[in-house]
Amino acid sequence: MVSNNHGCESHSQESVNRRRFLKAAGAAGIVGLAGCTGGQPSGEGTGGATTGGSSNSEPTKLTYWTLFSGGDGAAMKTLVGKFNEEHDSIQIQRERQPYDEYYDKLFTSATSGDAPDLAVMHASQQRRFQDAIVPIEEHLDGGANEKYVSSIWDRTKLDGKKYGLPLDTFVNGMYYNKDIFKEASLDPEKPPTNFSELKEAANAITENTDKLAFNPEPYGRLYYRSFYAFLKSSGGNLLTDDRSAAAFDSDVGRLVSQFHADVPGKYGWDKPDSSDNRGIKGFRAGDVAMIINGTWFYGVVNSLDFEWGLTKPFVNPEATAKFTRAGSHQLVLPQQQKQSDAKFQAALEAAQWLTQQGEIWGTKAGHLPASQSVYDSGALESAPVWDRTLSTFYEIAQDDQLLFEPSLENNEDWKRPVTSAMEQVYSHQLDPEEAVTQAADKVTANLQG
Repeated sequence: MVSNNHGCESHSQESVNRRRFLKAAGAAGIVGLAGCTGGQPSGEGTGGATTGGSSNSEPTKLTYWTLFSGGDGAAMKTLVGKFNEEHDSIQIQRERQPYDEYYDKLFTSATSGDAPDLAVMHASQQRRFQDAIVPIEEHLDGGANEKYVSSIWDRTKLDGKKYGLPLDTFVNGMYYNKDIFKEASLDPEKPPTNFSELKEAANAITENTDKLAFNPEPYGRLYYRSFYAFLKSSGGNLLTDDRSAAAFDSDVGRLVSQFHADVPGKYGWDKPDSSDNRGIKGFRAGDVAMIINGTWFYGVVNSLDFEWGLTKPFVNPEATAKFTRAGSHQLVLPQQQKQSDAKFQAALEAAQWLTQQGEIWGTKAGHLPASQSVYDSGALESAPVWDRTLSTFYEIAQDDQLLFEPSLENNEDWKRPVTSAMEQVYSHQLDPEEAVTQAADKVTANLQG
């Protein structure tokens, strides 16, 4: 999954918030979307019925947009294939859209009246698309929520409503190269668990090998992730309580910024280079010992030719708590201008079926499934992925150490300024204190503009 960062939000160049969505679609268009028969069908819940047609008729064909590639792309391809094999009356046409273009394309399809029947959406994108996706809970059979892990079901609500069915929870951890640990005379079964241990291990790697020791953001262009996690772990806040302004122009924010400068600078654990995917490529090549990355990376590391491990990523200095970046992929039903009740119900049935295939999604994609049954059955615990990664991610979730990103009308209002600043800090192009102030001012201006 070197080129796919699906466990993070897109760095879209056309970030359109909900107000602009309403304006672009037009008042008449929104009325049509909200009131169409297929977009919000009337009547009782339809979650349990197979409604796509009969054995004597043509199957109902659903267009399904995803942003997955790499290991979880292969897992989703398997799921869709299995669904199509088991359902004669409904057939899913999976269309993988380019990740960096995904949400702009979804926005365009919604405003043009040509949206897919079913789509993957990060939970943090819900507010932006709130008027373009169907509130789903009223269309489900009673007790449908009991099929999902209760914490992720509740956490992914927006303004008290469910706009999608949760597929998973994705979580960040720290992957490390055991072969490099051995070369540095470190115990490969004792990875660092705090900053002091990170410093000891990283210094040993730097002194005793020709490898780079540590990269906190291996994708390069997604520094908002490490900044936010380290900030929260150090007792800082990203935004004000009412989310109207930045709150990180503070002593804590400056410490986190300084750490991003020190990793490739003062400590010499990495190069001062924030190029796209540099850390990922280095880890895969066996040239970087430790990186922070998500559940989805299991499909990549599992095919590498060196021994690797996973540990919890709570290694930043000044930590007063333990948080790591997390989120959820959901399946949503975009509003439609022209869609029959039968097609809506077919899409709803497909969404429920796909989100309940926890064993396949967990063991092949590496994420923590949202379906409750897979935990009740013990299927995950008996799979190889459990000991390699999922048990660690599960412990993090159970200990309530997940840090979900805020869902704003335009998430890029805070992500882009923070990422731009930390990119420049990491590559030693901008003073760490100055970077924090500039980023905070820009975030505040964006949110209040």
